Amino acid sequence: MSFLSLRSLGSRLRGAPPDEKNEVLAHEWLSLETIWKAARATLPDTAQKEIEDLFPKPLVWKSGAEEWHMLNAAEQAVGSVLSEPQLTTEFMVLMELARIRKLANLAAHENNVKLFDPTDESDAAIKRKRAAYIALLDDLQRWFINRRFSRKLRSETASRLFYFGLCVMGISVLPFLLYFLMFSLKFDGTSMVPGDVAKGHKLFSSNPLFGLGMVSAFGILGVYFSRVMRFQMNIQTFGFEDVMTEYQPRMLYVRLLYGMIGAFVFYFLLRSGIIGGSAFPDLANISVGEQIVWQASATDISPSPLHTKVMDPSGLSILGPTVDLAKLLVWSFLAGFSERLVPDTLDRTEARAKNSDHE
Repeated sequence: MSFLSLRSLGSRLRGAPPDEKNEVLAHEWLSLETIWKAARATLPDTAQKEIEDLFPKPLVWKSGAEEWHMLNAAEQAVGSVLSEPQLTTEFMVLMELARIRKLANLAAHENNVKLFDPTDESDAAIKRKRAAYIALLDDLQRWFINRRFSRKLRSETASRLFYFGLCVMGISVLPFLLYFLMFSLKFDGTSMVPGDVAKGHKLFSSNPLFGLGMVSAFGILGVYFSRVMRFQMNIQTFGFEDVMTEYQPRMLYVRLLYGMIGAFVFYFLLRSGIIGGSAFPDLANISVGEQIVWQASATDISPSPLHTKVMDPSGLSILGPTVDLAKLLVWSFLAGFSERLVPDTLDRTEARAKNSDHE
């Protein structure tokens, strides 16, 4: 693979456009040059030279902000010298494009269509037509500039969320890695019978730091998922205000911290017994342990839940969470995902406390 191919691949992975020719921009220049050649015959040499200097030599193929700005300036300069038949034709073409793009002030331009209905080549009429044409052209150019800007914002925000996601996933997995490491150090290798769980499972309840670490990590994961989901749902209307209010790095840091604290508080609400029920975890049963995978013996007798001779160890073991640990992590995720779960829970707790005081 050549160096240029590697560079192109790298730019694609970063979300940046590769160094390749843009046929759309080149065609726009070609079309404008064709219109200009038909309009320049009636202009003095000095005016012709001023506009000729706006056309690049050679033809521009690169698609960047500067290149599009050059094209917009040339289009407006050429539009200011078009003849009456050209103004009418080009205005109608732009009007169709404006209707397709649904410009915000389309109604104002629709009112200008009547200027082009009668064939009036007087100086006053041509001035009005040119003014209407330039106004429409300027609005369309502004629409395309805003669209390119929004596309760039979406690309930058997606890249930012991608790298934030990698960090969040690392944070979410870290407590489990530490837990399993500590478990492997504490496990004494004692032979087990069916239904047994290794002694290391008690590490979770005996050392609450692991519980808080997992809860906080899943709270952060819930926050990140809510941001990504909102970005995906609103990607078509995503704009500058969204970036500034929700997706700037500092705003993301604050939201991640908010979710982590929410999961942290929810954990202590569970620990205190203020909230509880079958949907919530029993913290006394939270554990992760190494479990032996047992198999039926060659007698083909159905496996028994009791320790009998019909069960043989398969030679495999797994580390698995209990149902209560799974519930705890799900609620921690929800505490970060939902901006109102913890505040609403605290409000209800406060209301119950006030009612008990009155009683």
